[in-house]
Amino acid sequence: MTDQPLDAEQTESVERRVRTAVLDQDGVLDCAVVLNEADPAAAGARACVRCGISAAYPGLRFDPDGVCSLCARYAAHRSAMHAYFRDPRELAPRLREAARGRGSDYDCLLLFSGGKDSTYVLYQLVGLGLRVMTFTFDNGFISRTALRNVETVTAELGIEHVTATHAEQKRIFLNSLQEHKSVCNGCFRSLLDLSTELAHQRDIPTVVTGLSRGQIMDERLSWFHEQGIFDVAEIEEKLRLGREVYHRAAGTVDAAAVNAVQVVDYFRYSAVTKEDVRAFLRERSSFWAQPTDTGFCSSNCMINDVGTYVHAAERGFHNYEAPTRWEVRLGHLDVAEADAELRAPVETAQVKRMLARIGYPDPADADRTGARLAVYYVADRSASGDRLAAAVADALPPALVPAQWVQVAEIPRVAGAVDQWALRGMHRPKAPGSRGGGVTADADSDRSVAVRPVQRRILDRDPVRAAHRARALFLTSEAGFPVTDLKRVWLQLLLHHEALRLRFGHGDQGWRQSRGGLGGAVHVSRVDLTDQDPGAQGQVLRRLTDRMRARLHVDRGPLLRAAVVDRGTRPAGLLIVVHELAADVESWRVLLADLALGLGQLQAGSDVRLPPAASFLDHPAELADVEDEAGPEVAGAGCVLPGSPAPEPIAEEPLEARCPVRAATARDVAAAIAHVLVEEFGGGRLVADVLDHTTRRPAARVIGPLAEADRWVVTPLARGASVVRVAGAAEPARVRYEHFGDPAAALLPSGVAWTLRDTVWRDFAGPGHPGDTDATITGVVDAGELVLTWWCPASVGTRLAAAHIPERVAQRLIGEQAG
Repeated sequence: MTDQPLDAEQTESVERRVRTAVLDQDGVLDCAVVLNEADPAAAGARACVRCGISAAYPGLRFDPDGVCSLCARYAAHRSAMHAYFRDPRELAPRLREAARGRGSDYDCLLLFSGGKDSTYVLYQLVGLGLRVMTFTFDNGFISRTALRNVETVTAELGIEHVTATHAEQKRIFLNSLQEHKSVCNGCFRSLLDLSTELAHQRDIPTVVTGLSRGQIMDERLSWFHEQGIFDVAEIEEKLRLGREVYHRAAGTVDAAAVNAVQVVDYFRYSAVTKEDVRAFLRERSSFWAQPTDTGFCSSNCMINDVGTYVHAAERGFHNYEAPTRWEVRLGHLDVAEADAELRAPVETAQVKRMLARIGYPDPADADRTGARLAVYYVADRSASGDRLAAAVADALPPALVPAQWVQVAEIPRVAGAVDQWALRGMHRPKAPGSRGGGVTADADSDRSVAVRPVQRRILDRDPVRAAHRARALFLTSEAGFPVTDLKRVWLQLLLHHEALRLRFGHGDQGWRQSRGGLGGAVHVSRVDLTDQDPGAQGQVLRRLTDRMRARLHVDRGPLLRAAVVDRGTRPAGLLIVVHELAADVESWRVLLADLALGLGQLQAGSDVRLPPAASFLDHPAELADVEDEAGPEVAGAGCVLPGSPAPEPIAEEPLEARCPVRAATARDVAAAIAHVLVEEFGGGRLVADVLDHTTRRPAARVIGPLAEADRWVVTPLARGASVVRVAGAAEPARVRYEHFGDPAAALLPSGVAWTLRDTVWRDFAGPGHPGDTDATITGVVDAGELVLTWWCPASVGTRLAAAHIPERVAQRLIGEQAG
């Protein structure tokens, strides 16, 4: 890796290589590839002659005189745009009216950062005779000087103040950089969430912000203006609805709080310039000090430079370009001042340290080149950005897979050369809604929902990689697995089943899941074991399985991987690893059926066309429809297995017993386990969680972690056992039994020449929830025998082995079958 920027020759080589890969794809008619520059001005970007905005900013057009389309729109609709701004005399009555009858001690809660703008607003609100409380959000990178300003100014004015932070702010910064290429979006969400909750708790009706008029124009109003909407009442109503969508999508603030608290921008009521603000503070306050320990483009925060650095490198323009140029149009800055504010961060070394602290890869690293590549393409309907990104991943190294894909009607050229700045003008920005609270263009695409109980247990135990939560299956075939065909089908599987693209994040309301994208790659690799000793291939495959599991990520994906294994004279293999958060055993049946169907279609010369599949996120969670199956629960003490008082890790080597029983059901095995354990350790019954993987769901073809264990109370009787399915029990389950039956017969689609002979069953049928109970037992029919594998801590395993419990359970099953 290197921090050195690519030179002109290297840039041309990268762009040419990617362009060739894109044009090779079916349906693509034309394309252009642009490597975004950290400093657009250095790349020769032209600028508007009025406001100075760079042509690198997407969505712009320039007239023959060099005036940008934003300036032209402002000139044509100036009066209509300014109608949104209100008379300063209206502010205090509005805040007092909202507070009337609420019984609150305050008229408003001011978001107070300690910077110049919010300090100015505080003095003005107090000067209007308003009852003000202040709130500061400390993101961990706030200027120490700004925090001292908060303390001294609120003490001077006798203001009640609250400072709060977010326990997950590091993760929020990371997510914001991944989604928005800026830290500000995530920070503002935390700020708005926490302040809205505080205002609701204190019965304060209004949160006041210090957004500048340039930010108001850009973040609140620009989308409406692009749609030709200037009516103030319509804008206000849609902003209100947009704010509800914004909070509902995040699920971090109670709906009652959102409805009870309004947000008011102070500078909607004040046209004061930045110089006016500075002059006022110099005259009014001897307590406030200009922070110097900040980022280059911030008056109160150091991490701001990280967002500027990443945004410029990966998007090709400054993240404050639009609001700052609005300040020029509104007369609050001149072009030279705006240019100075938008210069690149000077403390690059500090930015890199903060990136490392957050955990976001440096865009300057050579293996991150793809993050800075934008592809503009002309194509028919068969080609989408996700499909193309996945397809070119076959022809390009991961470092060069472009992150940005924009479909356009044509590629503009001048004298045969691509006009990059005209090209950028074709990229229409999305509707606001992330930070400004405007109307979201597609709210459902970013919708997150709470995870299900089975997912929560997985995530709470091992939230980052959870490698042991991934099932692994090794298929073999004499005909082999063509890598090119496999990648094409794999792409269709990802596009077809949303559960395979789920992403998981943790916030104030716990774990949430949402639909994700493809991430620009299809994770299918090839492994050559032709030179390996056949006797050693088993160990190599186990190491490969562990490595593939370790490369699954619940927060950013992927949740599944595959590897085609060339084994020389032995049948070729296909190793598939899928996270339990993406698929239960029934889902594997659907995946393997779709995989076989897609490969067969390609081999027959047709396109991949998979049967309709239901949405996992939209699939209703199963209700607790539980009833007794064998009469009421029999009273009596539960079986208590031996073990240490403190939790222990699961032993690496499980206990195992085999018995020639093919037809045993989950109920049969659970009853046999209860008989033997109660006989050995006492107690009148055994509380067990039982998951029968042989059951089939209705034909909805929904993929996801839908399987939930049933809670059974098993009471041994003289002949047989009473098995009662209950919603809960007075004591926790002591054992968990997972019944797989014959996976080879149940999983493999009919008509395929695939086998599972070489599968190590513990890789697929290992314990789904180790440590949740004293022992987890799995039952698999292999080569005509039922194999019962006992997973438990070493201390429990020692006692079970000494009492020959696994063998006794096997013998009891054999005896019951014989009887």
